[in-house]
Amino acid sequence: MNVLSWIYAARPKTLVASMVPVISGTLIIPNINMFKLDIFLFTIIAAIIIQIVTNYINDLHDFLKGADKDRVGPIRMIQSGMISQFKIKQAISILIIIGILCGIPLVIEGGWPIIIIGLSSFLFAYLYTAGPYPLAYHGLGDIFVFIYFGIIAVGGTYYLQTGFIDENAIYLGIAIGANNIILLAINNLRDYQTDKNANKKTLIVLFGKKFGKIEILSMLLLSYISFFLLSKELNNYNLFYSIIFSIPLALNIIYDIYNLSGEKLNNTLPKIASLLILQCILLGIAIYI
Repeated sequence: MNVLSWIYAARPKTLVASMVPVISGTLIIPNINMFKLDIFLFTIIAAIIIQIVTNYINDLHDFLKGADKDRVGPIRMIQSGMISQFKIKQAISILIIIGILCGIPLVIEGGWPIIIIGLSSFLFAYLYTAGPYPLAYHGLGDIFVFIYFGIIAVGGTYYLQTGFIDENAIYLGIAIGANNIILLAINNLRDYQTDKNANKKTLIVLFGKKFGKIEILSMLLLSYISFFLLSKELNNYNLFYSIIFSIPLALNIIYDIYNLSGEKLNNTLPKIASLLILQCILLGIAIYI
């Protein structure tokens, strides 16, 4: 079996969506002495596993629903025949078991809130494209991404390191959640026609491409406003001044969504991933240097 096919199916270029919230949520803890390396490692592994499980389930059920037919995005492993339906189901089961094992020390550290976060994460990973009412097919995928790859990912990480939640975690969760919505929205903007043909009712299919572009602009604005509020809450305006250095990349993304369409937007997706990484680095510099 080709290992590269499994790596490709995991969509490694998008895994920053789960890694950045964990790293960023750790960076803003009030005292470096609170940092727990073992908890951080288990958290980031669990977060990556949840995203890969979501991607594998998405691959499987988009294929079953015909959403991958004539796709303009990167090739999908099940649709291409590189991975069988049986094998992907096996992989999903194995990853869930590994994720649960990684979650045990996190539950010991954080108690029942972490049980709720962990179980609901796997549940919604399934419900995102599967089940009787798949979220991504009814315009609810954006909400799932905002909550679980933003507020909960950052807030859960922060809680595990500190034992509490405050405004800092919320503001940062909103900022990162907004950027992860952009990652999804660009993907949906690219797939507009194929999603429409497959009756996959993303927000962009429901309300049109113009709405999608406004959504992306709004989320970029929300992200920068949230970073400003975080700077104010931390009484560290150098943080916001640092984040400003990411604006040229954000403007380049805006240029792309108004000048590119279809397959050409494949080149824009890595830019939003780069924006997430850059802002994470700038956050760390502003806090610790």
